[in-house]
This record gives sequence, structure tokens and C-alpha cells, in this order.
Amino acid sequence: MGAFSRSASAPRAKRLVVSGLALAGAAALILSGCATDNGGDDSGSSDSLALKIGTILPQTGTLAVLGPPEFAGVDLAVKEINDADKGISISVEHKDSGDTTTDIATQSATALLADGVSAIIGAASSGVSKTFIDQVTQAGVVQLSPANTSPDFTDYPDDGYYWRTAPSDVLQGRILGNKIAADGKTNVAILYMNDAYGTGLESNLKESLESNGVTISGEQIFEPASTDFTSAIQTLLSGSPDALVVISFDELKTIAEQLAGQGFDFANLYGVDGNYGVITPDDTNVDIAGAQFTNPGVLAPTDFQDKLNSVASEPLTVFSYGAESYDGTILIALAALQGGATDGATIRDNLQSVSEDGTKCTTFAECADLIASGEDIDYDGVSGPITWDENGDPTEAYVSIFQYSTGNASEGIDQVYGKLE
Repeated sequence: MGAFSRSASAPRAKRLVVSGLALAGAAALILSGCATDNGGDDSGSSDSLALKIGTILPQTGTLAVLGPPEFAGVDLAVKEINDADKGISISVEHKDSGDTTTDIATQSATALLADGVSAIIGAASSGVSKTFIDQVTQAGVVQLSPANTSPDFTDYPDDGYYWRTAPSDVLQGRILGNKIAADGKTNVAILYMNDAYGTGLESNLKESLESNGVTISGEQIFEPASTDFTSAIQTLLSGSPDALVVISFDELKTIAEQLAGQGFDFANLYGVDGNYGVITPDDTNVDIAGAQFTNPGVLAPTDFQDKLNSVASEPLTVFSYGAESYDGTILIALAALQGGATDGATIRDNLQSVSEDGTKCTTFAECADLIASGEDIDYDGVSGPITWDENGDPTEAYVSIFQYSTGNASEGIDQVYGKLE
């Protein structure tokens, strides 16, 4: 395997290949508490590498529902890396990302850079990552997001320091469009927010719907600070759509209540990862039975859920992006171990290599043993094969589909594999 190979040239055109894999599971969703710092065990042999990382993930704000599983994913990886005692020890410092209405993320980045971290896991929100990506990457520190899906990051000028374990919304948008068309919908309305995430996902969804012969009956865009969607909803419903897609964060709670006021049938509602899990069985003022949501990533296996809960500050019932956070942390440690140093440049130069082409391995300990024996490795994680391209994007990933039932319980009904080439 070589070292750093990401090209500064424009990214190659990518081709989507998707296939379906039925998978069932239940997940009752509630908002969990914030994760706490877990410095891990810095023990190990005296010649071990010492790696310090940070996180900028949502403890507060419109994506706070995603914070607990993401923090748990990082903490689980830190524990397993340190328990393995394979020549590297790792510590982590957790910081809040807030959302795009605050500057919490930039303050968190400043603090972590001052503390000398070599890599930062985060943010969850694409819009939030845009507020500090230059600050981090220009400092020669790796930024790895477990949940950024905006296509804007694919060719962002980051000097190779930005990576993500969640697939671009080129994938989610097309899979969601294919799903809606497969459900027999022919006249679809879209309500989406005006930020990097919302506009990027809307663009790819619209392209997918139209390529499937579906008519876009109407579109309405809203600002992230919006609180009243009545006018937009009435405008969209006046076009008599047979499906409505809402691309939002926790604004969905208000949107759903206002849709109910219009007599909307929630069996015709489709959502996305940003608003999946926002409405839970605890929300009794609206019932969205029948609504379906896409969520990039796998449906977390039961044994992995148990492991996440073993390190979480409170019991988790939402597991979105926990696997992606875990795998991102493991890959950072493997890149440092392969490169023989823990600085940002070394990690950057080895990240793509440890994700592709070599001997396959699925745990940190197994991969570390292969590195120690001089083997090239290809880490395949809980979240999937990963296999980064030269832009730091995973070239293959899964998008899960969830459906709500009466009482706002939800379950995974499908898991769709996608490959971007």
C-alpha cells in the first residue's frame, strides 16, 4: 500500500449501483443524555505511540438526538484500542458542536487545537462542519465526520485532511428517490431547509425522482430558524401530491403537527437522516404511523448496540452513526500505527491505505497484528467496507430505511447497499 494518494484534481464522475437487502429490527427512539469525556486507559508498553484526539459532536442543538450514539461509538473504539495494547494508546476529549445558530463548534475547535489533538471526529451536521473545517485542516489536523453527507465536501480544498465515514447524499438522495418511485408515488412535493445539507440532499433527491419518471408537484425552502411552516405546507398540499418529503432536523416536530392540522396522511410522508428519530413514542400530540425515513449507514447489530450501551452515559435507544463514529476512530488509530507516528500529516497520509486493497481485517487488534507483521491491511468495519476514494469519501456504503407504526415506534424495514464509482 502506498502512503498519501489523494489527488488535488477534480473528483472523478461517480456511478451509483444499489441493491436491496431486507433487514428487520425495532428501535424505540428517545432523546438520550450527553456523552461525557472518556480519556481511556493510556497504559501500554513504554514505546507505545500516544495518540490524542477530540470530538466536536452535538450535545445541544437541532441534532442533539445524534450525539449520544456518536460519542458512544468513539468511546467504545478508544476502550478497545487501549485494551488491545498493540503499540498505541489513545485519549479523547469531547466537545459540543451546537448547531448552525451558534458558534459553539468554532470555540470547541479552538480549544481542541490548543490542546494538541491530531484528529477531530465531527461534526454531525454538514453546515456545522463548514464553520470550522478550514480552522482544523489548515492547522494540519485530520477532521473525520461520521455523519456529514453534503456533496460539497467531496472536492473541498482541505489538503487531504478531511474524511468521512458516512456516504455523500449523492447516495442517500438517489436511494430515497428510488424508494419513493418503487412505492408507486408519481407526484411528489419537497419541503427542505436552506443549508448545505438541505440543498445538497434536495438536489440529489430531485434528480433521482425525475430519472424515475416522478413529477415534482412543488418545492418549498425554509430557513433553519423557521418555526411556522403553515403557509409552505398549504402551498405544497395544494398541488395534490401523493407523497411529501421533508428534509429537516428537529423542525419535523412542528412540521408534523402542522401537517396533522391539514388532515395529512402520514403514510405519504418521507423523511431523512436529519429528522429520523426526532419524533418518538414520547411525542403523543401527533402520530406519524406509516412515515418512512432513510438513514445512511447500517442498522446497528444487536451485539454492537450492547457494546455501545456499555460505554454510554445513559442507555441508548438511538444508534444512528454510532458505527460510523466507531469505525472512524479505529481507522485513525490504524493510520497512525501504520505510519509510525501520531501527527496529523502521518494520519492523513495513511488513512486511505488502511481502508482498501490489503488483507481484510475487522477489528483493531486483528488489523494491528497484521500491521506489526508488515502486512498491508483493508479494514472493513461495523458500518461497512468503507474503502475511501481520493476525496476522503467512502465508495460503498449502506442506507437503512425505517418505518413508523402507531404510537411513533419505528423499525428497520430495509437496508440498501450503494456503490459510488
